[in-house]
Amino acid sequence: MRDRGKTDLLNVVLPLPIPRPLTYAMEQGTSPPSAGCRVLVPVGRRRMVGVAWGRAEVIPDDIDLRTVIRVLDPEPLLPDSLMELLGWISAYYFYPIGKAVSEALPPGLLSARQKGIDKIISRHRQGRARSLHSDAWETPRSNLRLTRHQRKACDLVFPAIEQKRYLPVLLHGVTGSGKTEVYLRAARHCLDSGRRALIMVPEISMTAQTVGRFTSRFGSDVTVLHSGLTDAQRRDQWKKIRMGHSNCVVGTRSAVFAPLDNIGLIVVDEEHDPSYKQEARLRYHARDLAVVRARNQDAVVILGSATPSSSSLLNARAGRYTLLEMPKRVADSSLPKIEIVDRRSHGRRRQGKTETPRWLSGELGQAMNHTLSKGEQVLLFLNRRGYASFTYCMDCGHVFKCRNCDVSLTYHQTAAGNSRKESLVCHYCGYSVPALPVCPKCGGQAVQARGYGTERVASDLAGMFPELSIGRLDRDTASSRARLESLLKAFHSGEIQILVGTQMVSKGHDFPGLTLVGVLWADLSLNMPEFHAAERTFQLLMQVAGRAGRRDKPGRVIIQTYMPDHYVFSYITSQDFEGFYQKEFSLRNALSYPPYGRLINLKFSGKNKGKVIDAAASASSLARSLAKRMGGGSVEILGPAPAPMVRLKNRYRYQVLLKSRDIKALRQVCAGLVYHDAEFFPGSVRLEVDVDPLSLL
Repeated sequence: MRDRGKTDLLNVVLPLPIPRPLTYAMEQGTSPPSAGCRVLVPVGRRRMVGVAWGRAEVIPDDIDLRTVIRVLDPEPLLPDSLMELLGWISAYYFYPIGKAVSEALPPGLLSARQKGIDKIISRHRQGRARSLHSDAWETPRSNLRLTRHQRKACDLVFPAIEQKRYLPVLLHGVTGSGKTEVYLRAARHCLDSGRRALIMVPEISMTAQTVGRFTSRFGSDVTVLHSGLTDAQRRDQWKKIRMGHSNCVVGTRSAVFAPLDNIGLIVVDEEHDPSYKQEARLRYHARDLAVVRARNQDAVVILGSATPSSSSLLNARAGRYTLLEMPKRVADSSLPKIEIVDRRSHGRRRQGKTETPRWLSGELGQAMNHTLSKGEQVLLFLNRRGYASFTYCMDCGHVFKCRNCDVSLTYHQTAAGNSRKESLVCHYCGYSVPALPVCPKCGGQAVQARGYGTERVASDLAGMFPELSIGRLDRDTASSRARLESLLKAFHSGEIQILVGTQMVSKGHDFPGLTLVGVLWADLSLNMPEFHAAERTFQLLMQVAGRAGRRDKPGRVIIQTYMPDHYVFSYITSQDFEGFYQKEFSLRNALSYPPYGRLINLKFSGKNKGKVIDAAASASSLARSLAKRMGGGSVEILGPAPAPMVRLKNRYRYQVLLKSRDIKALRQVCAGLVYHDAEFFPGSVRLEVDVDPLSLL
């Protein structure tokens, strides 16, 4: 047994599904590394790279400890502030600490292969980090005269940055009110004060424009972090930030893990956007982590949006956040006029010798012709990609479905030279087959594709306006960063006259020539089985409407719907934010849904349906027993129930939903379940804990 008289003990977190660090011994006479350094350690019969998590407490001498093989970093890879955040994440989201660290680090930094270790260490210590800057979209405009509301925001934020005071701000500014200029001025003040800034946007599609604006102000001091970078690029950017060569970071949700210390400002643009919530593995919400990180570092955090989330708005009204409102657009340009078109009474019409498409109403068609005749641009929004939403056989009724998921396959058309490639694709698992003209069930040839997506709309437009340039922006066309930026710049410059897109077009873009926005089917998000469906629809439609008329020309928005009597549309047409949220708050409060109640969704999945059902039933029974032991009805247990899409990627999915106004009681019940998971649930069934879920699908 080892003599521990002169041996230091080290806690190490490893990328394993275990709840706490493992303890290792250092070689005698060797000092332990600083917390945050990577180390190579033995685990069973293999070697793994972990992160030193500080010195260990004394443990009994009869426990034989294994020894750290090698210290990989001369200085900590993780700053103390990020380690503190990761510890909070592990506890709050019921997620193993080592797995949380693995999620935060760029890929490859915890590789245990010897060649990989040597290569990454060499790059980390000696290599030169590369800058990844997009071409600037705009020239520097730091001499712009601020509006009264912009000045008020800056006057509040600047002193807090200087005083190193935690200040959470909800910046509620209508589209085009100049929120980005406030972010730029605040970041400039932060950097001038010797502190560092983190700017977050919800999706990669927005990064190019935002990086361009920040680069035009701050030059090479800007670093980019998002999942669209290669592994090597992400490691290079991480290194550049950690070594202090960049003081301003712009990125998507994963940028919340940037290895920044001395943060003075965090900006979360479009804070309401659901893209900030990660829906796999570590199910964190980057907006919430940004608030926690700002609090830990005595920094200012600005949550900006034209349509704030209900949770942020309630926090502001309760005094937990400072609310700043920017109710007018820059230069007092007017908000667009919004009209609702009732599609229930519209049939097919003929325009000359051709029949107009089903997706186009007379009102929208006339508005498009009028707008295009003036040389202005049109944006058509449809949150569904592909050509047709499903394919079926008219003879026997067979619907073509994914073999791995309980969902219909989407029909796609892809140009291939002078021909076209037709395929049926699953948007959840990626399964794809050629589009067959013959039904596999009855052998009939009466196969039809129904519904419409962005591909079909763009194809119809090409036939209607052959002399114009038509663009399409969705996940298929934006498959690479270069294609995405090229398309956005072409529409921004006016080379494209009509742009068709999914929700990617609603994300903060500023197109100077765009005056008409058409929403083709506003009911898609409204009919989702989610408690926040109305809020999501309101936010989505107000955001896409805000793209119109942002300069000196008035904007017009036409929304087509089969549900014109739904309350959400009356608030959209009047652009009544206050009235809508009051309505939502009253409905949510009555049912104890967020932001008044809290939710934790326990997701069980596996390939054996019976075992999944049994595991979910056991969890539900145990949760009820734990809740009863704690005092009765403070925690409501819903389920077990099949997920709305019960089979995805060949795994059956069942859920148990915990709901309560008492967050402490809610977490105690969840902790009891997680503690007993190995005892109650077979290894073939996976349990995922989703704290504060945004989607129950």
